[in-house]
Amino acid sequence: MGFVRDISPKNATNRPILERRMDLDQSSDTRSRMDPLSEVFGSMSIQEAAYKRLEATAPWGVRYSGDTGPRIRFVLVVRGSALLKFKNPRRTFSLSAGDLFIFILSYEPFTLVDHPRSAVVDSSELLKLEVNSAIHCGGGGPLTTLVCGAFGMSTFEAPLISTILPRYLHLRLEQNRSHAFQSVLNLLAAETAQPGIASPRLISCLYESLFVYAIRAYASSSAAPPQGWLAAMSDRHLSKAIEAMHAALDRGWSVESLGREARMSRSAFALKFRTVLGQTPLEYLTQWRMYKAGTMIRSNNTSLSEVASAVGYGSESSFSRVFRREMGVAPREYRCKCALLQTSIGE
Repeated sequence: MGFVRDISPKNATNRPILERRMDLDQSSDTRSRMDPLSEVFGSMSIQEAAYKRLEATAPWGVRYSGDTGPRIRFVLVVRGSALLKFKNPRRTFSLSAGDLFIFILSYEPFTLVDHPRSAVVDSSELLKLEVNSAIHCGGGGPLTTLVCGAFGMSTFEAPLISTILPRYLHLRLEQNRSHAFQSVLNLLAAETAQPGIASPRLISCLYESLFVYAIRAYASSSAAPPQGWLAAMSDRHLSKAIEAMHAALDRGWSVESLGREARMSRSAFALKFRTVLGQTPLEYLTQWRMYKAGTMIRSNNTSLSEVASAVGYGSESSFSRVFRREMGVAPREYRCKCALLQTSIGE
């Protein structure tokens, strides 16, 4: 939210957002199926973690103008209710106590109000009322409490996340929420109500768990669309093939061998994969190989021949051709540009 002010950088964490965070009561089959999800989010890191607790009495309203960088934001309704409105009046969400709304790399302005006719102030004005990470505002009527948080992510991570996840998640309290997920939300509400020693650090850790549990809950809900990466990961056949690809990028995969992993015939597998993910199995494999190659090129001094071998290419030249085709630049040029960008933005 606009009324979320950044916690001091020394209190932010850059450790991976997901380190095999799995429910203890999940079966081994479920854990293995979620491994690609672990890999996708495992390289993400929380940056500039921030939160504010809004105690608003009716009538009240706040307008947020949008983000300028890659950030994930959320609103947790602790008590009361609110209307979340976008510019398009048909896109209005009714939020009740216990609801969680997540904005995933969305830069669209929005408004939170207790009633459609309530007056609205800009979030920058509310920041002036902040005391100890809490903001009290409104006209003295019924109370609504919101925990509003945000964290940034690397410029390099954002494109992948925006490709596989929806822009918004609205998770209602009544939607079969797991005990573990609800416990994280309860802890977050309690910690923001009475901050203690190392609260910023603890809240950053809770953000990590909240985000992953939210993705799990969405993927298993009826609201999840029948197409896309999360839909594929929820499919008992396609998930096996995706898991196999992620586990062995250097293997010489074919549609036939991936079909065997999925326990399907070659033709049935190819058709279902394209229907659900919108691309062929080998297109997906190439895309993921180049993403992992880019991560290796950015993060260490591994030679390009080693990178090529790690993602399944027998020679540096063949790898370079595919990398240039998929990424728009040659690997060496990519390494130089990324180094310059990382230096300029301090990543």
